Amino acid sequence: SDFEGYIDGAWVLKDGVPTVPGVGTIRPGSMKLRNLNPEEDDVVDLNDRAIIGDANPLHTGGVTVNARAYGFDFSAAFNWSYGNDVYNANKIEYTSTSANANRNLIDIMADGKRWTNLREDGTISNDPAELEAMNATTTMWSPMMNNYIFSDWAVEDGSFLRLNTLTLGYTIPKNIVSRIKLENLRLYASAYNVYTWTNYSGFDPEVSTRRKTALTPGVDYSAYPKSRSIVFGLNLTF
Repeated sequence: SDFEGYIDGAWVLKDGVPTVPGVGTIRPGSMKLRNLNPEEDDVVDLNDRAIIGDANPLHTGGVTVNARAYGFDFSAAFNWSYGNDVYNANKIEYTSTSANANRNLIDIMADGKRWTNLREDGTISNDPAELEAMNATTTMWSPMMNNYIFSDWAVEDGSFLRLNTLTLGYTIPKNIVSRIKLENLRLYASAYNVYTWTNYSGFDPEVSTRRKTALTPGVDYSAYPKSRSIVFGLNLTF
């Protein structure tokens, strides 16, 4: 249930930066992986992996609230999870691609936030001075090419509080329903998956899925989000 990977940073264009082996195509603007043992070597390798998240929550729970008054009934059901991490694999999948090296698929890299070598007219710049000027205010690297790599950039707080169900009903007084030969008549409306409070940036923090293994704890790999529905109904007693 633990995640293992590298701690991310950003390459800084300075004289004397050595060429290092890595996953993908290392180039200006690429993510820089931190060397966690610089006293031992000057390369980033398997020895620089670290625990970057934990899918196990500190606690989970749920609570149901019920109330009745003047013929009306109300109920609400909540559940929560606190202290667990989610590996948002969608961040990696949709910002790292070898099919088209100049394309980003999600908006977290949009609006000038990511490092780029594309001019406004769509042509590619290879001039260091121009690249430095073009990326003076960028805050994110250029996506990794060819291969994916795990990093703490994709690990997010998966804590949430979800309002699962909300029901409001009304029971019509017996002196009224008796006129139509009924003993009881209750009308109600229920909503499911009403709202989720969370800081998770994906569609749903309550996920455990990846492409080949449907029950991978704490991994969000294109999981289909929970549906939201509203149901109207009535309860009849003759």
